[in-house]
Amino acid sequence: MSGAELDPRLLTRAREVVAAITGFRDDAISGEALERVVRAEFSRGRSAGDLLGELLHPSSTLAFTLVRAVLVGETYFFRQPEHFRFISQEGVPAALRRGSLSLRGWSAGCATGEEAYSLAACLQASLPHGFPVEVLGTDLHEASLEVARRATYGSWSRRESAPKLFPLYVENGERQVTILPVVRRVTTFAQGNLLAPLPERFGRFDFILCRNVLTYFTPAARDAAITLLSRTLNPGGLLFLGAVEVDRVPPGMVREGPPELQAFRLLGPGESAKPSPRPRVAVGARAPVAAPVARPAAPAPVRVVQAVPPAPSRVHLSALERIEEGDEVGATAVLEALVRQSPDYLPGLLELALLRERSGAREAAVPLMRALRSRAERLPPDQLVDGPEALPARFYQASADAYLNQGTLE
Repeated sequence: MSGAELDPRLLTRAREVVAAITGFRDDAISGEALERVVRAEFSRGRSAGDLLGELLHPSSTLAFTLVRAVLVGETYFFRQPEHFRFISQEGVPAALRRGSLSLRGWSAGCATGEEAYSLAACLQASLPHGFPVEVLGTDLHEASLEVARRATYGSWSRRESAPKLFPLYVENGERQVTILPVVRRVTTFAQGNLLAPLPERFGRFDFILCRNVLTYFTPAARDAAITLLSRTLNPGGLLFLGAVEVDRVPPGMVREGPPELQAFRLLGPGESAKPSPRPRVAVGARAPVAAPVARPAAPAPVRVVQAVPPAPSRVHLSALERIEEGDEVGATAVLEALVRQSPDYLPGLLELALLRERSGAREAAVPLMRALRSRAERLPPDQLVDGPEALPARFYQASADAYLNQGTLE
């Protein structure tokens, strides 16, 4: 079946299923993305009747595939405005103090370019007039880059939920806007794969935004991508990731700003993160039990001393060790036992949810994220939660909110 012969009933049903699952407005659902999925199914020999039958079940594999196809390209101007505010108020002044003579940014996985242009506008507005600025946007899909280069966008790219922080565009009719020429001049786009080194001709960067992209990667692919991203940073440069994409500080970097910001600075030559030592704990290790106190009288009766179970954070560390060793099955078993034993231990809920998400079991991750959000909401936002890294309760609430608001199957 060719693209021209696509059954309108099939595309209409696909759109209805996606809208029901995500709650998106109709104009937020990419018809092109839906058609790509349908054509791929046809290329595997399936018929329109087969697909319509499967779409009678909103929890079907096909429905999940359609939702993910729509979500991958989700972007708009000044999304996660806290990142742009941090760049303007903290990142740019720090770069100038380091003596930078120009500032360069990279929007990695830029989709249709809204993020790249937002970064360019942020840098220009935060610097003296005429200070050299360059921004690169890369994406795997050339069709998205073609949209970015046109620099004309509709109303969905400028959500009310994301304020217009810096001068970026001019109105171009009732529904469209066009990127300002001064912003467009410093922004370029190129095709790129996050799992391949960026060509050397693109140089290094002071700011990299790679947000809500790595959540779709396997753990190995995610770690490889972060390593490649960090190699393109100038010393002192900042990497911004999505709220639930990493739960630990990447190697060679330190956290900047509040934990929920997910901003990481590349250490300079000779600079040390000075991490606190992390004990290696064997699975099943038990805290030492004090010996019974001897009595001066005749033989004391035998006392049975109950072993104190290890603290949740120690069990969590043992799971992290298994993950580092590639034993995700064992880590999952440890974390499942931990969550059953300590259901209010927020780091364990988040770790297990992320592990399930990375293994493709998103339907199992959602209840954990809901539980995480519910429990985090009961705590004062700034209360530090014990774990491998002491983080405030608001970090866990923000992580759960970000995950559950990404159109996850709920």
